[in-house]
Amino acid sequence: MEVSLSRMRASEPLSSMWRGYSSLAAQATNEAIELGVMPPWKGCMRLAFLVSEYGSYPGSDVQVVLHPDQVAANALRLIEKPYEEIVEAVEGWSCRPISEIAELRRAKNIIHALAAIAPHVLDSELGKEIARWVDVCERLP
Repeated sequence: MEVSLSRMRASEPLSSMWRGYSSLAAQATNEAIELGVMPPWKGCMRLAFLVSEYGSYPGSDVQVVLHPDQVAANALRLIEKPYEEIVEAVEGWSCRPISEIAELRRAKNIIHALAAIAPHVLDSELGKEIARWVDVCERLP
């Protein structure tokens, strides 16, 4: 007998287990990023998935570690250059040194994670900031 993942998530006891797991996974991911064991872009991708699947919402029993606004704000801080510099670097990116192209690529990976979180963000100003980054994302290498 096949059991679908979505049906497992929907059952109340298992749903609570999944939320507990996601909270623990989020804490471990944040610590791995801080310790430099996990690249920030990879951590952002994992946290974006966890927020999308099990994130905090009104009435949720998931800890603040998965609150979409907090995860998004942390992800924005991980982009190494200010928005204006990234936009400027987009023009003629192929002529830039490999190290700068790699930095732009890391920013793009983080922005993709932000795009996944965006529908869950409650703070309208933060949502606007994410939208601004997402607009430039497709022009990045």
